[in-house]
Amino acid sequence: MKIDFEKSHGGRQKCTSVKFKKDLTNDCSIRGIVHFLYGHWTAIEYKVIRDELFEIAKEKFMMPNDDRVVDAFMNKLGFYKKSPKTIDNTKKKYKIGNFPNDEMLCILIRCSQHWTCLYGDVILDTWDCRNWSAQSYYIYETTDEYKKWEKSINWL
Repeated sequence: MKIDFEKSHGGRQKCTSVKFKKDLTNDCSIRGIVHFLYGHWTAIEYKVIRDELFEIAKEKFMMPNDDRVVDAFMNKLGFYKKSPKTIDNTKKKYKIGNFPNDEMLCILIRCSQHWTCLYGDVILDTWDCRNWSAQSYYIYETTDEYKKWEKSINWL
């Protein structure tokens, strides 16, 4: 399967400037999660995810991009991290550009110091990371926690 790239800011462009490179740094976890959870993006979803990650980060004295912050948020919603997929049971990891997306339509993937989203056969991100090795990734394993969270968030 050929995986394409689509440039996307995950709703950030509706909240603030994304014109310059300095405007695009350190929010990959927010963008990736917005793409993963919603598949579409608006300023509301971006702000909700940003605020949720910052709350967890404040409690843990960490930054929102930290793996432990993202992991806590994803686990809270019923998503669980899976070990990297390897090629033919070797230690060689798949590149994001040929990641076998056979478990879900949408997968949140961790690569070296970065979070991205594979939606079907398209990488949604601000830069093309298809040549990077896919590390751990998240899939949905329960439904109740996510439904509770979705009902509890303030959309306005």
